[in-house]
Amino acid sequence: MINKQRLLLVLVFIASIAHAQELNTSPFSRYGLGEINNIQSSHYLGWSNCAVAFSDPQYINISNPASYAGLIKNNPIFDVSISGKIAAYNSMYNEVEKSSFGTNIGLNNMFLGLPMSKNWGVVFGVIPYSSVGYSVSSKTILDTSTITSSFSGDGSVNKIFLGNGFNLLNKGDSVKLSIGFNTSYMFGNVNHYSSVIYNDINAYNSRIQYTSSNSGLHFNTGFQFYKRFITVKKNKYFLRLGASYDLKSTINTNNDFFAYTFLYNLGIQEQALDTIENIENLSGSTTIPEKVSFGLGFGKNKNDQRRWDIGIQYSFTDWSKFKEIRNGINFKSLPMERSSTISVGYRLTPNLDWASNSKSALSKFSYLIGMHYTNSAILLENLNLINIGINFGVSIPLISSRSLSRINFSGEIGKLGELGVNNIEENYLKFTIGFSMGPDTRYDRWFRKRKYD
Repeated sequence: MINKQRLLLVLVFIASIAHAQELNTSPFSRYGLGEINNIQSSHYLGWSNCAVAFSDPQYINISNPASYAGLIKNNPIFDVSISGKIAAYNSMYNEVEKSSFGTNIGLNNMFLGLPMSKNWGVVFGVIPYSSVGYSVSSKTILDTSTITSSFSGDGSVNKIFLGNGFNLLNKGDSVKLSIGFNTSYMFGNVNHYSSVIYNDINAYNSRIQYTSSNSGLHFNTGFQFYKRFITVKKNKYFLRLGASYDLKSTINTNNDFFAYTFLYNLGIQEQALDTIENIENLSGSTTIPEKVSFGLGFGKNKNDQRRWDIGIQYSFTDWSKFKEIRNGINFKSLPMERSSTISVGYRLTPNLDWASNSKSALSKFSYLIGMHYTNSAILLENLNLINIGINFGVSIPLISSRSLSRINFSGEIGKLGELGVNNIEENYLKFTIGFSMGPDTRYDRWFRKRKYD
């Protein structure tokens, strides 16, 4: 009973951290529920999130819940990471180019993977689903007055999930067929503000505050197929196939709308005047469209000394079906379109003989590189913004611990939009530092039942 209470307290604490932090500074987070978090794992980001077809016992892969079946019995994995983003924004308006910068960093995920049996694995944890954090403004001259129109927003939508993965077919390291599913609880608040402010301290300014509290269930499922081939030279080749499907979800929203006028006392302190409109606890719903991903992986293990893997993945989401219903009316204010991503990734481990002291420690690291091309959901003047990113990373085994534990460093350098085409672009660096912790493979076995004579 005490252990269950401790687990509940840990989950509540983790959820409160995810709920409170701000994870975005992008003006593009105004669209939909905000910028969707594509850092599902510190390790897999390094090779462009080519994760749907892969199952590795030393990493937790929530992109496809079928991968949970690959956890090794008596060897649970705890995964935690932080992530951040450094971005430069450039825009062209009335033939005037403007620039701004933004940075953010915060907790990305906490996962715990539990191998329940040889053919059953369970994973639960918390991760941000999306985040909002924008602030844009423009100025207009009217007679002798300067009018500033500003738009800003903040908040995030997070999810706590519980997933199961099962092996339908398990012939050891020869052939495997797995399925899995995640059940997630989505929660979080998103705030949007719009203001009209005059430079005249005697003028009446106005502001609209809109707050949406989101909560509801989200489901996704997936399958994986694995096949090993051995050549006459005892080299091992691996073929992997995978697919995942996120079901369309409708989550409940509770909305507040407040519009009012105000003055600035001495040009600094805001003094509220008249309430234009105040609506509280307006019920509604948000519809998140379905997502489909397909992955293919191929790899080689050369005499148990050297290994490489290559993956390719395609994902598709029709964000034109995204809806925000408030009092029976679709409230969605900015257009969104179909989004698709194709990714390619490569992983190399030069030396698998961790016990050998004749090889350098660097040869025992896993090195990652990847690239993705995305038609984003963001639509400007009937054109999808293009997102291109190059990924890189390294996974460092904690050899002295003789365990599955690893430290992972990954990043992505990319660009969203094109200044010459869309009049706006974002150049960014995403980074993440993660730690996967497992027990010593020789001695320690978490949760193992002890027997005494």
